[in-house]
Amino acid sequence: MRALHTSDWHIGVKKHRVDRMQDHERVFAQIKEIAIDERVDLIINTGDLFDELNPSAETLLYGWSVLSDMAKIAPIVVLCGNHDSSKYFQVFDEISNGRLPIHFIYPAILKKGPVSIVQIPTRDGEIIKIGAVPFIKSQSYIRKYIDNDAERATAKYADEVGLLEHRVGTWLNDGYDVNRDIRIFAAHLLLDGAQISGSEYQVHVDSDFAIKSERIPLCDYAAFGHIHKPQQIAGIDHGRYAGSPIPIDFGEVTDQKLCYVLSGKPGYALDIEERLLDVGRKMVDIRGTLEEISRNRAQYANTIARVFVTLHAPMSDLESQVNDILGETIVCQVKGQYEHPEDIAAKATVLGPEPTLNEMFSTFLASDTNIADSARVQRYFDDLLHRVESNDVEDQSFPDIDEVIA
Repeated sequence: MRALHTSDWHIGVKKHRVDRMQDHERVFAQIKEIAIDERVDLIINTGDLFDELNPSAETLLYGWSVLSDMAKIAPIVVLCGNHDSSKYFQVFDEISNGRLPIHFIYPAILKKGPVSIVQIPTRDGEIIKIGAVPFIKSQSYIRKYIDNDAERATAKYADEVGLLEHRVGTWLNDGYDVNRDIRIFAAHLLLDGAQISGSEYQVHVDSDFAIKSERIPLCDYAAFGHIHKPQQIAGIDHGRYAGSPIPIDFGEVTDQKLCYVLSGKPGYALDIEERLLDVGRKMVDIRGTLEEISRNRAQYANTIARVFVTLHAPMSDLESQVNDILGETIVCQVKGQYEHPEDIAAKATVLGPEPTLNEMFSTFLASDTNIADSARVQRYFDDLLHRVESNDVEDQSFPDIDEVIA
């Protein structure tokens, strides 16, 4: 058996108004080449196929074309992540069913019970069994995907997801044949102890969403998505976060992007090997005086950058000067930094990008001493703003006001 684990593609991402299509094309070509060279029996994508709940028609077509190309190499299992629309996944599932070897895993499919376990035969006669838990929103979880049990109405999100993990694990291990089967448990979840890059959607990497790794069912490999930094799952030798194949934002500037290739036989520990990816345009932070930045500008060519300029005095045309110096760099942000940070008056005169709505709301919370749990209020605000900006019509529930202001 040979399989390839990738995740968090975020097709259509345009952070800082930079179109990342060319970066995606570069890295997808590498993933396809790896899948061909390794003669994999399965490709698994553990969620966040797209960056937005309602991607444009062009983005949808591009994502579908990438999946279709990869399906010519090996069957694909794709989980619905927190950035994905479960309704779109249902449509994709109907389109691909019986026509293409692409298996879409979204919340509603779990209602099928054991039938939701995907079984992929290998060229050597083994069976790869995949039991998967897609991302499920906390607001709608109990209402839609857990039996109507009044005693569980106040259960924590992590406990409910743990119950679902147990159910899927039971289905995955039902009828297990040690001489034939290789079991993969896949999920788009936050695990307690995972190293967060900082570019993930913050409201969904809060501790309220953290699941304990000991709840992972018995399996031969645990394939996880949601966290953008590739890493081994804490305490689980056979579990990995594949991370995003390109840096999504500046929290990932030091990450080495990769995918995992799994190989082995039923009844034995699988080999898990890294395959490094060349992301093309790197995301970098540039720091120094204008003179220092100009002197080193060649090393920043063909990168996407934030620029932090050391200043001695206010400079009204700072951004235009930086752009003139870094003509071969995509500059996303320019900020002036003074050698003496206590000079508040001077700092206030530096022109920079307008604060985001999230930043302005955070400033407001910091000024209001009557709010007991400002961090929780900020998370709810981020969640609601994300729904508005993403036109998320799937979940119309809202946090209880009493809980927010408690």
